[in-house]
Amino acid sequence: MLKKTAGFTLIELLVTMVILAIIATVAVPGFGRLIESNRLTTGTNLLASSIKLARTEAIKRGTNVTFSTDGGLESGWCVHEGDETGDCANDQIRGFESPGNLAFTEDVGDLVFDRRGFLVPQNARSFTIAPVGCASGDISFREVRVSPVGRTEVDDGVCP
Repeated sequence: MLKKTAGFTLIELLVTMVILAIIATVAVPGFGRLIESNRLTTGTNLLASSIKLARTEAIKRGTNVTFSTDGGLESGWCVHEGDETGDCANDQIRGFESPGNLAFTEDVGDLVFDRRGFLVPQNARSFTIAPVGCASGDISFREVRVSPVGRTEVDDGVCP
């Protein structure tokens, strides 16, 4: 008399492996897009919150505070007391590292906020953030706009 043992047969194991391989093939590309989307969101939120910090510090301290992009946004940025003649090495309030694999563009250099939280000079400014190698027409592009009164707004866009 044969005794039945508990376990899986070779056929059952192979069928399970094939099903898992099919699921992995479908899920991996979507997971890559999820990581890219989260990286873009994180970079956008970091940039917008840094600009808001500079405005808040200007109001709190009652003096000019600058959001400084010494060397471009890809190398990081800082918030420091004083106008654009200052730098991140002196009077720094807080420094920020740039998130990797993101391309930043800016229409102008440093943002200076006065004691009321308004931009000096009072001209609207904008920054764009996109993944490195953003394909034309891809909907993974963000624009951070700062109004003359210092309000920050984030919009989604299409890669150029």
